[in-house]
Amino acid sequence: MKKEETITRRQLISLVIMVQLGTEVLSLPHVEARVAGHDTWLAVLLAALASQVGITLLWWLGSRYPTRIFYAYIPLIVGKPIGTSINLLFGCYYTLSGLLLTLLYSDILKRWLFQLTPRWVLILMILLVCGYAATSTLKQLANVSQTFMVFAYISFVLIVFSGIYGLDVRNLLPILQGGWYPILKGAYSAFSAYVGYDLLLYAYPYVQSQSKKKLLLSMTLANASTAVFYIAVCLICSMKFNLKQLEVIPEPIIFILKNYRVDILQSIDILFLIFYVCIVSATIYVYFFMAVKAFLHLRSQGLGKQHVWVWTMVALCFLGGFFLTKRNDILQFATIQDIMSILLVIGLPAVLLIISGLRGAGRNEI
Repeated sequence: MKKEETITRRQLISLVIMVQLGTEVLSLPHVEARVAGHDTWLAVLLAALASQVGITLLWWLGSRYPTRIFYAYIPLIVGKPIGTSINLLFGCYYTLSGLLLTLLYSDILKRWLFQLTPRWVLILMILLVCGYAATSTLKQLANVSQTFMVFAYISFVLIVFSGIYGLDVRNLLPILQGGWYPILKGAYSAFSAYVGYDLLLYAYPYVQSQSKKKLLLSMTLANASTAVFYIAVCLICSMKFNLKQLEVIPEPIIFILKNYRVDILQSIDILFLIFYVCIVSATIYVYFFMAVKAFLHLRSQGLGKQHVWVWTMVALCFLGGFFLTKRNDILQFATIQDIMSILLVIGLPAVLLIISGLRGAGRNEI
């Protein structure tokens, strides 16, 4: 296994933001409109609060084992057989998450830009780039993601300036028309948009921080930044379109950009999609990186080499792309992944924290 170098709290913030954004910025207003109606922004805000609870759980769990990564201290809590099974489960989860994101964005690219390009070509290009990046160390990934943050800033500016014209605040009213149930249901659907903070499971011992509280503060800042991005997107789309329009437009942000005209720029939607490839790629290669680390820790002394695992995953994901070709199948796959996300990044850490507290495991670890 490659020896990791430490990263700064600023690099951690960049990594988490890039992983959290993914493709949800493009589709979240559409998905939430079908569930939460006018109150999409409120559902997204509640999802952000739920993810903050998850961050606190992971931080609390990691603080009990400050010198070990998640995959290394699981066996200390539940024993080696169960710990190995959990590591295998996380490896498969992150691999499938990377595959899902690749399929979703290649589908978007094909529908909006490359109608005549074979779908497998788009998938292969994304997988090769992300696979190569996933063979790097955490420090190298942090450096790349910190550089890619400029594309997140540019994307946010493009969204805000293209969407501020023709807004109708009345589309947000009435608030809580259907009560809290649709909003809570929408928060459940939106929670997967914030998944990515679980990078802390691996990064905890490698972050340079003078205190544990500052590490939690950095994670909170990253989550809050993502929440601002998502809420702004949902508010703009909700005020730009009525509810029926949002329910039929799968990527309303791209639709807004496509119809926005600037004298010095042409086809802003194309420019946005090109920029956003960098953000999506950052999410995918971090997923692959996390999957590899889980597979490597199937044995305490390590199992295989990082690059072998990476390219094996890339090959399997490429083959999987030939089986999931219909959009409805991909969306059903995404629904399953949403359930797995809640179980693995909220439910399981909570259970492990309880068991660790009862057994006193890691309490005296330096």
